[in-house]
Amino acid sequence: MGIFENMASSARNNFDQKTDLLQIDQSLLLEAIPAAALVYYRTDDKVLLANQKFFSLLGWRHDSLSEQSLSQIIPGEIDTNPTGKMRRPVRLRLLSGNLIISSLQIFPLSRDNQLVMLVFSPPDQEKNDRQEQIQREDIYDNLSLLTILGKQQTQREIYEKAALVLEKTIAPKFLLLYVADADGETFHLDRIPGRQFLPDYPAKVPSAELKQFSSVHLWTGTRKPLSSIHNHALSEEENVVICLPFEDGSKLLSLIVAVGVDPLPSEQTLRYLNLFCAHTTTALRHSLSIQENQKKLGRLQHINKVSETIVDNLEEGVIILTPDLLVAEMNPSAEIMFGYASKEVFCQKAENVLVGSDSLHALYRSAQEGISTLGGRAISLNTRNGKSFLAQIFCIPVKFEGRLTAIVIIIRDLSQTEQIREKSQQLEQRALLGEVAAIFAHEVKNPINSLVTGLQFMGMGMKPEDPNFALTQRLQNDCLRLTHLMDSTLTFSKPIEYHLGPVDLATLLRSIIDRWSPRLVRLNIKANFEAIPDQPFVQGDFLRLEQVFLNLISNAIQAMEESGGILSVKVHPLKNDQNRDQYEIIVADSGPGIPEEMRAHIFEPFVTSKSSGTGLGLAISKRIISAHKGNIFVESFPGGTLFHVTLPKADEVG
Repeated sequence: MGIFENMASSARNNFDQKTDLLQIDQSLLLEAIPAAALVYYRTDDKVLLANQKFFSLLGWRHDSLSEQSLSQIIPGEIDTNPTGKMRRPVRLRLLSGNLIISSLQIFPLSRDNQLVMLVFSPPDQEKNDRQEQIQREDIYDNLSLLTILGKQQTQREIYEKAALVLEKTIAPKFLLLYVADADGETFHLDRIPGRQFLPDYPAKVPSAELKQFSSVHLWTGTRKPLSSIHNHALSEEENVVICLPFEDGSKLLSLIVAVGVDPLPSEQTLRYLNLFCAHTTTALRHSLSIQENQKKLGRLQHINKVSETIVDNLEEGVIILTPDLLVAEMNPSAEIMFGYASKEVFCQKAENVLVGSDSLHALYRSAQEGISTLGGRAISLNTRNGKSFLAQIFCIPVKFEGRLTAIVIIIRDLSQTEQIREKSQQLEQRALLGEVAAIFAHEVKNPINSLVTGLQFMGMGMKPEDPNFALTQRLQNDCLRLTHLMDSTLTFSKPIEYHLGPVDLATLLRSIIDRWSPRLVRLNIKANFEAIPDQPFVQGDFLRLEQVFLNLISNAIQAMEESGGILSVKVHPLKNDQNRDQYEIIVADSGPGIPEEMRAHIFEPFVTSKSSGTGLGLAISKRIISAHKGNIFVESFPGGTLFHVTLPKADEVG
């Protein structure tokens, strides 16, 4: 077809105006072309001349062509810019009204490209029919491809499938993806999954360059470049660029650029590409909506989780009711208060769960009217098993968009508060009683001392056989016991001062055992002592610790004084739950043991199993050990008792 180019070049060199062209002998120009051809003036949209092959092809008469519009020959809109050798498929309308498919080339005939020559390749009817069938199948296939776009979840998947559709539809050499930055002022070159990435193309393009492409835009190398992408395509000798925009309203989201499309797409293909852009945009909007909703859902789930955690850990009971007063949910505190599991009372009437001495209908009615009850008098509520407890109820309506959606009932259990108040009163009374006891003990000691002195004086003049001698001795012993009781009471009621320092437990315990040796022998008690290491040092007050272990060893000896036995004292290192280094001291006896009903109260004041005991020794011992940041507890069974004492190790002793 080189003749087309030669004739077009000759025409451009000799004729620039329509009037000049009309003087050309048709046989020299159009009739020499071995295909149907016509001359078209773009400015006025008029067909000026055509050759005989054109009239034969379409069945038109010579006089019927005079200054016809091109759209009467080629239905629909068509780009009439010169394309040179490049062909594009078009439909031609015959005189009968039928359409045939032909291949079109456009050559310029004037320097301003306003006068052009259109050359149509001769149609092959069989080929034409086959092309129409293929085209119909392609249209069906292309429309089917659009359906896959809406099935994708992420934007990356959508762009990947969009590239697949374009490759099957227009077969570009390569595809570029430009995505809007967060500020919307620039678009950056992005990678389409599974496709070639071309970093030599502009990495960033101002939005002003791309926003002009509000619909599918076809650019050929014969036109002026409209963007830096076109400029780069020209430098790479690529003469066809199609821009396919994806917009959300007036906002351009992204753009796919198809470079190197051959052959040029028909008008029908361009309309299909516009439909493709619409489908892709819808899919992108849907994906963005899903992502945004997922973010919102994630935030709501986080807020809901925080709310659930707060509600689940509240000491107050929380019951959520529906607007028609059915139980929707209970928190763990409410479950404990009433003895119901939340799932047991789901959709049960509130009046069947919140049962009390007073009716709660007034609170419910106020909440249904949107009025909160944030305080009120205490009322008595009943648990599942009928047990009553004192509580304060707060009733809060929850509204959304002016409509009541839930009622929140908050129950504050006042019985625990009442118990704390009573306990506090008891402690105050005990403190007052302690002060009174201390004063009483101090005041009673003087009369007791006078009685002891008088009884001793009376006994000095009595002989053992005197019938009053035994009575005098018994009264003196009672007075001594009272004196010991008063001393213990004063010791227990007064604060103790401690002077801490390193104390060698082995030395302390051996000295106590040695002190009791004569009595141990007399009572047939065998003493065993073991210390690991040889010098176990603890941080403590020597005199106070001596008081503790003297009391424990004395109690053990008294437990075995009737039938003898074994006294065992052992010291060994120990690590507690907080991983602190300690020593454990075990004082064990083989006596009858402590009665079970007394073990839980053994360290309380005035609890004793001995007729002559005061019941303050172990209470004082516990206070001393606690002050040393240690612990003391007892194990007892018929045939033996073990007192365990733990004390923190002393710092290194020089």
